[in-house]
Amino acid sequence: MSLRWEDKMIWIARVGVTLAGLFSLAMGLLFWADPMKAGAILGLTSIDALGTNSLRADLAAFFLVNFIACALALFRGKAHWLYGSALVFGLAVSGRFIGVIIDGAPAGIAQPVIIELVLVGLLIFGARRLGAK
Repeated sequence: MSLRWEDKMIWIARVGVTLAGLFSLAMGLLFWADPMKAGAILGLTSIDALGTNSLRADLAAFFLVNFIACALALFRGKAHWLYGSALVFGLAVSGRFIGVIIDGAPAGIAQPVIIELVLVGLLIFGARRLGAK
């Protein structure tokens, strides 16, 4: 017996939300454990201890709140939390586009934009499919 189309889409949504959640968890934990290394991945540096502390606190929170939203959607049926995560990554993309307009396009800008747009797509797809079950 094969799965119905709707059931297949729910499984695809679960996989997508799981991947988004694991990515967010990995980045959040990396910012807690080694903020300089995590910052370097995103092109961020710290000039002093306060900057390192800010990387650890603020960027870890950015990613970990998205992980929590994914976990709530997957394990508690709170798919509407995924819209908040999609909004966060969507605002990050908007900030990148504003930066390109104001400062020009830096080398390597395409990769984070693509990653964030894929995350937005996965999260919205997940919110719609998991919320409809």
